[in-house]
Amino acid sequence: EKSTNCIPFDLPRTFPTLAFFCEGGPLHEDCARILEAYTFFRPDIGYVQGMSFLAAMLLLYLPAYPAFVGLCNLLNTPSVLGLYTLEPQAVACRARLFRSFCAQQLPAVARCIDEVGLMPEMFLIEWFITIFAKCLPLDVASVIWDLFLLDGEVVLYCTAIALFRILEPSILHPDGRSGPTAATPDLESISRSLGEDLRKRVNDPDELLWHVRE
Repeated sequence: EKSTNCIPFDLPRTFPTLAFFCEGGPLHEDCARILEAYTFFRPDIGYVQGMSFLAAMLLLYLPAYPAFVGLCNLLNTPSVLGLYTLEPQAVACRARLFRSFCAQQLPAVARCIDEVGLMPEMFLIEWFITIFAKCLPLDVASVIWDLFLLDGEVVLYCTAIALFRILEPSILHPDGRSGPTAATPDLESISRSLGEDLRKRVNDPDELLWHVRE
């Protein structure tokens, strides 16, 4: 029950540009009720930051009760539940899988993030628990949601690799130059690429979809 105290603070930060979920917004009350209901439905899990993005995304397409059912079903899938319960084994397993896929698909990027000490857990968990709804523009994230609901957890890894593929030039060449005088990637520059630059760079649903399918 104590976890519900976080809900009023998280809702205004959920798709803030829409203003649908801030206090007084058209979907604020429905989203708050859905999240509170879930905490009583699964008191063993309660409310965890990130859930507001799942509930909000569902409410953009469904009435309140079907959205609640959808939220319960989403959070009952092993691919999502293990992350929200922060099971160390689940988190570590997903990090290992990502490292393996990244090394196969983008070896230069994989070496770079290893060299600067960037742990996959630093970005992967937030991406996965919100199904990319927090880090991507809404229209782009909606495409990933469609794929995830159709094909499951594999879409999360394909999307993560696709994002790194799109960002590869800025990760390897943070100042846009190559050669001996070019800036060397570091933890700060890569974190910036995966943070504030990500939403600006990945804004075309068709481009991301193409990379995911690749």
